[in-house]
Amino acid sequence: MKRRMVIGLALSSVLMPASASVRGETPDAASENFFELRVRPVLANHCVKCHGETKQSGGLRVDSREALLKGGENGPAIVAGDPAAGLLGRAISHTDDDLKMPPSKPLPKAAQDDLAAWIAAGSPWPASVASRPIEGDAHWAFEPLRQVSLREDPTGWAASPIDRLIAEARRPHGLHPVERADRRTLIRRATVDLIGLPPDPARVEAFAADDRPDAYEKLLDELLASPQYGERWARGWLDLARYADTAGDNSDYPIPEAYLYRNYVIDAFNADVPYDRFLHEQIAGDVLAQDGPSEDYARRVIATGFLAQAKRFGTRKLEDGHQIIEDVLNTTGQVVLGLSLRCARCHDHKFDPITSKDYYALYGFFAATKFPFAGAEEDHRPSEFAPLVPPQEIGAYQARYDAALASLTRKAKRAQAEEGNVVDDRGFTAAVAAFVADVAGPADKAAAVKELEEARAEYAAARRKAAKTRQVQSQITNLVADGAVALAPRAYAVRDGEPTVVKLQIGGDPNRLDAVIPRGVPKILEPSGSIELPSSGSGRLALARWLTEGRPQPLVARVMANRIWQHHFGKAIVPTPSDFGLRGTPPTHPDLLEWLAADFVASGWSIKAMHRRIMLSETYQLASRNDPANAAKDTGNAWYWRFDRRPLDAEALRDSLLALGGDLRLDRPGSHPFPPEESWGFTAHHQFKAVYPSDHRSIYLMVQRLHPHPYLALFNGPDASATTAVRDASTVAIQALFMVNNPFVHEQARKFAGRLLESDSDDSSRIQTAYLRAYGRPPTDAERARADAFLREYGRSLAAEGLPADRLQGEAWAGLARAMLASNEFLYVD
Repeated sequence: MKRRMVIGLALSSVLMPASASVRGETPDAASENFFELRVRPVLANHCVKCHGETKQSGGLRVDSREALLKGGENGPAIVAGDPAAGLLGRAISHTDDDLKMPPSKPLPKAAQDDLAAWIAAGSPWPASVASRPIEGDAHWAFEPLRQVSLREDPTGWAASPIDRLIAEARRPHGLHPVERADRRTLIRRATVDLIGLPPDPARVEAFAADDRPDAYEKLLDELLASPQYGERWARGWLDLARYADTAGDNSDYPIPEAYLYRNYVIDAFNADVPYDRFLHEQIAGDVLAQDGPSEDYARRVIATGFLAQAKRFGTRKLEDGHQIIEDVLNTTGQVVLGLSLRCARCHDHKFDPITSKDYYALYGFFAATKFPFAGAEEDHRPSEFAPLVPPQEIGAYQARYDAALASLTRKAKRAQAEEGNVVDDRGFTAAVAAFVADVAGPADKAAAVKELEEARAEYAAARRKAAKTRQVQSQITNLVADGAVALAPRAYAVRDGEPTVVKLQIGGDPNRLDAVIPRGVPKILEPSGSIELPSSGSGRLALARWLTEGRPQPLVARVMANRIWQHHFGKAIVPTPSDFGLRGTPPTHPDLLEWLAADFVASGWSIKAMHRRIMLSETYQLASRNDPANAAKDTGNAWYWRFDRRPLDAEALRDSLLALGGDLRLDRPGSHPFPPEESWGFTAHHQFKAVYPSDHRSIYLMVQRLHPHPYLALFNGPDASATTAVRDASTVAIQALFMVNNPFVHEQARKFAGRLLESDSDDSSRIQTAYLRAYGRPPTDAERARADAFLREYGRSLAAEGLPADRLQGEAWAGLARAMLASNEFLYVD
């Protein structure tokens, strides 16, 4: 038997690793990233078909390090540390006529170099896959969910599945968990985590005194039932959905109806809508709405704001539609599947197994979708919005439509008559002619000038009348074009279309088209590349259901379970939460991720059930205290031996300041006070830009795409132009200056002080209340003494400066409040 049959590396179409085209970021050949990016794609996608578990040509397997070292009938495939010693290097280089794999041509030089570098580095095999062999087309994220064994914790610390898996991963590192957080720390942590507000002092004291074994569980249920829960947790999804109240085109046109989608997300989290249904509604709610019930019609249509929120481009109506679809695909891929799809628009993905054909197969679903238009520089009028009533109910608006059309017609006739009267009484041309005649003759020039000015005034009035006429005529034209549906309530949402022929765009250029690509799905997730589609419509509902009911279900569950963990602990199990592909970082705790994803599906995709699971674990309830011995071995707390102290995010910080000042409004506002639509004339040089003050929760602030909100931008708010999986983290001087000097902070500190002066009769009680409200705990004796001393000394200083006696107490307490609000204990959560 020839050696080529022995080695049998059937790499008929090798996936070129990243290094073949992008050499700028070269991971160490001994690193896990190097294996995932440059070794695994060759072995998993092109070798194990003939040299794996089901077939071993020439007795060789290549699906584990041990198998490669052992080799086949003619010896080892690799010798760790020596690329030239094994048969693999010669086979892929085609330097031996009897050993050529793949038979047709050698691997690209870059791929050969990568494999040689990996072998030279000792052929390291990542621990995350060491317990199981590589399978064909396998990457851990694309595999079915594994059943995870839960071993007993010999220390007795871990009881729940989460804690057992955390303890098992921590044990080899010689680490031990710190003690549990105290009751007051725990209630502040849980309250900020779930509703984003400081706990009420009375609730803190009641929880601290409650020794019932289920007291903490009851607290979680109470917080999850609060309407403020949805306002807190919807913000994370809106980050992912790149939510904004403006379109992002070159003039950044406002979208007054955008808030309906924001409110939909809040309500969905409060109602604990199962995550699979949540996705179905956002990807295909307009299709679902057609099947009833009628009371769900508007809500389901509004849900497709997830797609409609795609960034707009250019100056004309729905200009560059292919870029809108690209934004939809990029966002949906990252948010739902944890995969980047954008690269495949122009060429096969250089990292993940996503081809351009896969990309345009998905593109077809959205090419058959009708997107709304918010207005733009060359067409100011919004249009193509989705009506919030079923088609069969549009007729109910016919009478209003007829009345509106008749009213506009009468108004147009009046405007035309007024315009004609002005022009007929004295035309501008006639006045000019008279003026010229007067100047040419001996007549009084002053009288001629006066007559000219009068004519100009009348002409200006005529132009105003003409403009009014044109405006009314435009309103009539638009109303007739839209029909009765124009008077129905509407949403910035999508509508279903009919199947559209999509061709592959060469290099992502819509003007250079290639073969027709039928609608379908990536073959890495569905080997056939196709799913069952209806004969009409875009097919988005079939796509949405396939995501949660078909082969991608484990990946969809992993991605969302990872996001929920990330929001609770400040770090994700997969540190690249929107990239589970080959460029992403593998999970730090793979078994934990598998268990969480399986539990998520088993719970009926309940997000609130996931909160309970995670927050009831001992891991979540650990104190944030540092332990020098542990820190010496695990500086970054990668193995969860304590709880990480975390800063308040922008929204929780602002909402907490408003709450302490007594200004926070907990009712839900409506649309933002945008200027009237008929006044819109924004351009690239005169873009829409506004900041609307509000005392409502921060999730209700007006967010623009091209002009970030000044407060949110300062405290690392999301970029509304792109999906945001992890917010930037920064601690910069300007943030500290804001907390010390900004008028908003000063105002809330003054009002906080005023509330303390009104609620308690003596300074000792006021200090007690101040600490409970700001920090969720009573002051220590030393803190109480410092606060007393500060009030006395600051009061004397203010008196010496001439402050009136009736203002001394209020100003002293406002100074103490400012100091407390600028402290780390207020800005961070233990």
